[in-house]
Amino acid sequence: MQRSLRCCAVVLLLLVGLTTTGIVGPAVGLNAQGEPDLTTSVTEREVTPGSETTLSIQLTNDGTFIDGDPGDRSVVTTARGVVVDARTPEVPITVQSGPVALGEVSESATSTADFDIAVPESADPGRYEITVDLDYSYTYKAINTGSKFINEERSRSETAEVTIRVTDDARFEVTEVDSNLRVGEEGEITGELENIGNDDARNAEISFAPNSETVVALESNVAVGDIEAGETTQFSIPVEVTSEAEAVPKRFDLPVSFRDENGISQSDNDTEFLVDIGGQRDAFLVEPVNNSIPAGGSQPLDLRVTNNLDEPVTDIEGKLFADDPLSSTNDETFTESLDSGETTTVTVDLSASSSATIKDYPTSIDFRYVDSDGDSKLSDPYRMAISVTEPEENGGSPLPLVIGLLVVAGGVALLWRRGTFDDIEIPGR
Repeated sequence: MQRSLRCCAVVLLLLVGLTTTGIVGPAVGLNAQGEPDLTTSVTEREVTPGSETTLSIQLTNDGTFIDGDPGDRSVVTTARGVVVDARTPEVPITVQSGPVALGEVSESATSTADFDIAVPESADPGRYEITVDLDYSYTYKAINTGSKFINEERSRSETAEVTIRVTDDARFEVTEVDSNLRVGEEGEITGELENIGNDDARNAEISFAPNSETVVALESNVAVGDIEAGETTQFSIPVEVTSEAEAVPKRFDLPVSFRDENGISQSDNDTEFLVDIGGQRDAFLVEPVNNSIPAGGSQPLDLRVTNNLDEPVTDIEGKLFADDPLSSTNDETFTESLDSGETTTVTVDLSASSSATIKDYPTSIDFRYVDSDGDSKLSDPYRMAISVTEPEENGGSPLPLVIGLLVVAGGVALLWRRGTFDDIEIPGR
């Protein structure tokens, strides 16, 4: 009886041992054995007080290969189901986003987990440790039993730390932003750049490089000079907005490069601002003074033209376009210059054929002009309705009247020659 119990115990221990290693059946050969080795680092080690930024934690895997076929190395060195979490115990920095799932992290590539962090204005300059928690699983052994492939799976939780530095360098904020940007026009963005850091900035320069096909920087780099801590300086950026743009608010980055008090080149890439882009507008406002003409008639067409731009324009050449039954023998105008908002009256000739139907007909006029930068531009056509009215009542043609008078005169002369008037008594004679 005891012998039977002893045998059962031995069998049970064997089964337990086999289960512990994940091996079922006799092992034919060990294919691979190893484990991942994850290390953490940060791409940007400096942050500034009062900022919200992204903390990018990079994971690299320098796996440990213990034994087996080198061709199976990745099977046992790859970390799977990797979850990264960042926390800041007893540190004046707040992590605002939760854990990041990265999936697999192999030896062949670097993986990055991004976390939103906030640095309060009260944070003292210095170095701070961010705690990084890692959770993942991996295959410790890969064994070929001859009939099937069996893995020994393990999981691991570990903690690492990364160091970031809160600096007291110069840093900037854009205030008092204004712009006159409109779709299809050139304009400018103006504002003030304030140094909200603790150090002075020397030879500061702003960079404006919008990542947009419809907003074009006419000057990408603008020098703004020295800005002491707590001081502001004004800036102006010339910009062109293409006609394909939309009239919507736009956010732009405005990196600032400068030299610190030690003459070392520094930069603040977190500066940004928001501007509204206005809708497209007509370069000119056109108003017909007299927009009706009788069928079969001809008359001058007077047009009041107003410069609707925010800049003076010169050499304004107008061209009228009219289709049958309307026509013009003098369809061009010229105005030497117009200030912004200034109005002038130009005149073209207009005729309507006698067969014209009594109704409204479309005409248009466009203008080629030179803007304040000396660039020649062509406006969009301005459509106008011209009303053809009934022919003017002018008493009819004078020819029948002349013929009638001649007939009467001829009759009177004939009677006179025949002496007929001698028989007519004239009263009072």
